[in-house]
Amino acid sequence: MSLKETHHQFIKEVILGYYPVNERLLEQLISIAAVRKLKKNEILLPVGRIAKEIYMVYSGAIIAYFLDNEGNTYNKNIFLEGDLAGSTVSSLTNSPSKFALEAIEECEIISINFSQYRKLIFDHDEMKNFYIAYLENNWIFEKEKREIDIVMKDAGSRYLELLEKHPDLDERIPLVHIASHLGITPTQLSRIRKKVKK
Repeated sequence: MSLKETHHQFIKEVILGYYPVNERLLEQLISIAAVRKLKKNEILLPVGRIAKEIYMVYSGAIIAYFLDNEGNTYNKNIFLEGDLAGSTVSSLTNSPSKFALEAIEECEIISINFSQYRKLIFDHDEMKNFYIAYLENNWIFEKEKREIDIVMKDAGSRYLELLEKHPDLDERIPLVHIASHLGITPTQLSRIRKKVKK
């Protein structure tokens, strides 16, 4: 599906939120992108498939999860509007993804060919600087904050922080996914929600 003007603007806003990439480069990035719609519960990337694209979430929510030997799922991440989703390790190493990506709402995503995206990064310093800024913010600062919060803050505080960032999240996403994201059980989350509503 081809991109509309609203998708063009969205891509530019996301990229420029991290680094001032010039218009010509932004248009090059847009030229290697396509729009895809996903139904609720549709698997975007199954475990074991090599990831050939990265995805920018335009609308909806996607979860990344692992499966253990008994078939239990463990959420790795929740991706919402403006997030980049994908298995970067799989894409970089050309190896099967260790986790799955699944739409937990109806989604509209912008799919970007990973090898062409990497070429833009290698060929242009502005794209390289965007890439560094994105990785630092999402995979260093945010990851470290989450790891510290799990140890230093109680689950109720972490839940309230999540709602502050995404106020309608618990109305959109099944509580089992939010609980897994917070590192607690659905029963614990139900108790926390009852306290919050009092």
